Amino acid sequence: MYEAIKWAHIISAFAMFFYLVFPFVSGSAARPESASRLHGLNRIGQYLLIVGFLTGGYMVSKAGMSGAWMAAAIVLILVMFAMAGMMGGPLKRLKAGNSGTAESLKKLRTFSFIAAGAYVLLFVLMYNPTII
Repeated sequence: MYEAIKWAHIISAFAMFFYLVFPFVSGSAARPESASRLHGLNRIGQYLLIVGFLTGGYMVSKAGMSGAWMAAAIVLILVMFAMAGMMGGPLKRLKAGNSGTAESLKKLRTFSFIAAGAYVLLFVLMYNPTII
């Protein structure tokens, strides 16, 4: 059972790789069709975050990690949850073609850079479990 959960966790983590690319492709969201595609990817990413959180929680319960490590991992995943959720608003406005495109792009880029940074820190934390 543990191996299946571990593989689901690894697959969800690699599928969320697009959060690293998101800040660099967010400029293309000025076009409604691109914003629609990015909005769809973000929605899938939110579900992948849930899968990663649940499978990671199961794995941590079996591994006996330190409390500080678990707290850091939870904070980082919550940051990713928050940023992915907050990216939805600007993406919806861009998808609808409403005014304020520059402001929506600025917010989208900021949120996506924060999500990418949290993702990188999560990877560092996962591959160095004794770092904290």
